[in-house]
Amino acid sequence: MTLLNPSELNMYRRRFLCALYKLAKGLMDKPVDADKVFKEMDIGSFSGIEKEATDNLVEDAILNEYVKRENGREIILTTDGVQWCMRECNS
Repeated sequence: MTLLNPSELNMYRRRFLCALYKLAKGLMDKPVDADKVFKEMDIGSFSGIEKEATDNLVEDAILNEYVKRENGREIILTTDGVQWCMRECNS
């Protein structure tokens, strides 16, 4: 079972990916800790369940082929992820 429903995933996807894009400095192969990305989003409504919410957002981004897992909790943007972020985060 996932913590975030489809509506919430849609709502937070942009914030999560744009935070990753910012932390990765727009680079495709720069690993970033997923928990740092979630913290960068600055959402207080998940107090105590941040890890689960982060995992849901990471899984959503992987399914959409915007990110890939690296070592541990690190993720990197894919080519599609960088292109999506260039469209959505710079507007």
